[in-house]
Amino acid sequence: MNSWWGRVRYAGVCVAVVSVFGMGISACASTSGGDSTAGTPSSTASSTSVVLSAEAVEQRGEIVRTDDAPDSWSLPYGTVAKRLVYRSTSGVDGSTTSVSGAVFVPGSTPPAGGWPLIAYAHGTTGITPDCAPSDQADMFGDLTAVQDFLDAGYAVVTTDYQGLGTRTGRQAPHPYLEPRTAAFNVIDAARAAQSAGLGISPRWLAAGRSQGGAAVWSTAEEFAGYGGGSGELLGVVAVAPLLDPRYFATRAQENTLTRAQQHLYPLVVHGISQADPAVKPGDHLSALNSSAVPVCGDDRTAVSLLSVPAHTSLGAVTPQAAQTLHARLAAYTLPRTATKVPILAMYGTADNVIPLDVMEDTLRRACEAGDRVLSVRQEQQGHIVNPGPAMATWVRDRVAGLPAPSNC
Repeated sequence: MNSWWGRVRYAGVCVAVVSVFGMGISACASTSGGDSTAGTPSSTASSTSVVLSAEAVEQRGEIVRTDDAPDSWSLPYGTVAKRLVYRSTSGVDGSTTSVSGAVFVPGSTPPAGGWPLIAYAHGTTGITPDCAPSDQADMFGDLTAVQDFLDAGYAVVTTDYQGLGTRTGRQAPHPYLEPRTAAFNVIDAARAAQSAGLGISPRWLAAGRSQGGAAVWSTAEEFAGYGGGSGELLGVVAVAPLLDPRYFATRAQENTLTRAQQHLYPLVVHGISQADPAVKPGDHLSALNSSAVPVCGDDRTAVSLLSVPAHTSLGAVTPQAAQTLHARLAAYTLPRTATKVPILAMYGTADNVIPLDVMEDTLRRACEAGDRVLSVRQEQQGHIVNPGPAMATWVRDRVAGLPAPSNC
């Protein structure tokens, strides 16, 4: 069964992830073996240094409001779908936040133990409140991913990430590529879905592409410290994950960004500045005609609306400005800590967004840290990655409790 894992358009360049998913699952088996899951964590602290507020710890995953799904959402017959606003935590300062998203349950009879859950993390849409997929008529194309998982017999919960969404009220801005916040948002989406009274199992996986691939990787890393009460994370699927963004700063200075990277670069700079005011967009984007923050509109992502002329030099105005941006991107680089959660990482050798050497060096570092990673290299594929049947098999095997393979 072929379908598309959403779409992100880079000003004429369509970037998509193809998902080929197997048909259904028959039961929600119990886990066997100690190497297939991280289990249920006991700590309430993050694996990193941010201090969580008492309010955030108490409220995380709490559902604030639900709304009916828009009539424009085309879903399999009988699907139960609700839009959510739920509590989560800022990975920048540990404060409580409100995040929007959506939850979906198949229309058929659930397996024993409830529907196994996929927490889906979307790719780059933008960095402003009008860029939330769950506020859009087709979720910026991500409904196709939701449909695919539903057809395969999984419940799905999506997160819009902190700062993206209009149903949450005024919130802190979206800290683009900051991995801790993204992980907290994914884990708390799973908490919210499990408490929604829809027959969803406490056993779940996370899946995402590009920005979302980094979000689910960070979910695996943060789960041991932050995931208490969110059930059992069986594994994560990271497709073309943007794990090490330092090359954006380096290549901008060298004037060697690809066209796809050039179109994404203004979002990188503005998004980083939203969490770190030391990064000043004017120091990096002075060659562009506008210094305005890119926004979404008319059911189009900010990426698709950006226009960066060819041969534009995007180098920083001073070496210090370049160093400041590089340092912030380095702080966001994954992997940051070892995880026991199994990871399936899929990537293409012809990716024009994420350099092949950067991707493979990142995966090598994860293996050296002791992570259980199955890396699948797709020859001649770009940021458009076709996972083929391997992803469906890997996910089903995690639900079945089989030991997770690794090729580290």
